[in-house]
Amino acid sequence: MQKFAFNRGRTIFNKGDGGSELFIISSGEVGIYFPSNAEMEKPDLILKSPEIFGEMAVIDDALRMATARAETDCVLLSVTRSEFEERLSNSDVVVRGVVAILSERLRDLQKRR
Repeated sequence: MQKFAFNRGRTIFNKGDGGSELFIISSGEVGIYFPSNAEMEKPDLILKSPEIFGEMAVIDDALRMATARAETDCVLLSVTRSEFEERLSNSDVVVRGVVAILSERLRDLQKRR
């Protein structure tokens, strides 16, 4: 894991970006902007410590579904895909299956929005 600081207003990632890591919020607030929010004046979701975001990209290796932006100064912990996969590989096969299914279903729901 690595620690990163983001100043207020800085984009963490954009919809459509490739994803090689998920983030854990150590401090601050992160806004999530769905594709239907074209003006991006107000986030669709605001996440705070110790919430996680960007997890879908490391679970299924697909492109980012939304844009994430620092709403306040933030400190984030980054977990790379390989770090996540190592942890997941040590879990039960049922857990791995459930994670994969949930990821697929969430992506399908987002596409319908």
